[in-house]
Amino acid sequence: IAKRPAGPRGVETGGEDTYENLLLLCPTHHTEVDKSPAGTFPPEVLLDWKRRHEASVAAAFVSPSFATPNELADYILRLLIENRTVWKTYGPESVEAQANPMSNLASVWTYRKLDTIVPNNRRIVESIRKNSRLFDVQAYESACAFIEHAEGFELNCYERTEAVPRFPQQFEAMVKGYAGV
Repeated sequence: IAKRPAGPRGVETGGEDTYENLLLLCPTHHTEVDKSPAGTFPPEVLLDWKRRHEASVAAAFVSPSFATPNELADYILRLLIENRTVWKTYGPESVEAQANPMSNLASVWTYRKLDTIVPNNRRIVESIRKNSRLFDVQAYESACAFIEHAEGFELNCYERTEAVPRFPQQFEAMVKGYAGV
């Protein structure tokens, strides 16, 4: 509901400046929604879009429960394989980045970190937290080292952060051991 009574979907008192009345759209869709004939996109439709989108985002990070350490490890290992593939293809230590430090690969790496690695790391962290009972104490220590790496890695994606722990190789070895690889 527009803040101004005369705005799109405006009401006499104007819309409130609250989170509940906020809907973020790209410039193209913002224009399409706000310039459409009155009644094309009523508040109920827009609020339903927002509710469904928020639910899908929340669901994306709900970790499944696993019955065995092997199932959990298999889940984690597949996410680690995706992350490693992105890292090897676009990361700062990739063959292309090493061969041509002036390439535009750094910009691709920036996007790939955010669209694949960070979400996968969140899935891994949530699966560790939800299924921690499946790890013995030594394995859980390796898992916690991964959590610290993942949290620091994500922070470093948004703001240069010193001393972020590198990926703990012992975590991958532990996951492979549980997965039987």
